[in-house]
Amino acid sequence: MPRTRDESARRRILDSARDLVCRQGPNSVTADDIAAAAGVGKQTIYRWWPSKSAVVMDALIELTDPEPSDDPDDTHEAIRTQMLRVARLFASRQGQLIREVVADAQGDPDLAEDFRRRFLAHRRSRGAATIKKGIATGQLRADLDIDDVLDVIYGPLWFRLLVGHGPTSPRAVDRLLELAWPGIVSQARPS
Repeated sequence: MPRTRDESARRRILDSARDLVCRQGPNSVTADDIAAAAGVGKQTIYRWWPSKSAVVMDALIELTDPEPSDDPDDTHEAIRTQMLRVARLFASRQGQLIREVVADAQGDPDLAEDFRRRFLAHRRSRGAATIKKGIATGQLRADLDIDDVLDVIYGPLWFRLLVGHGPTSPRAVDRLLELAWPGIVSQARPS
């Protein structure tokens, strides 16, 4: 039965980290705060995670896990749907948390790597699948570099999140996609 008790403690730690991060932001939360809220000793946190940042990253991933993939078959609409989901996330409290984690990652190489590997890679792979499908169906140019396309499409939303100079609204998504679309659409697009 000890394993069940450990799993229960792990779940309480994650739930506490998530709640504290949502209320205070990731910078203000300490491992002691998380341990106290979860009703565990700090050593229990470090049994499951190497650092407070790792716990916060897991909590952030849970808070922002992408919605199930039910994207349209049309590539333009599938990209738009995905961009709208990102824009909606960035406009929420979770978007503020993402911005704070990215800011913290600038001075913490381990957190930056963790963010890229565990948070960003998963989301990029979903976008990459849409681009690959669009190439395979002939809706997108066959010579596209998928990483470049993802940067062109999602980069402006990330820039707006991090700098805050413009909204991440549905209207912004439509304008940004229409700017990028001519560069990626196949000229021999099937009808």
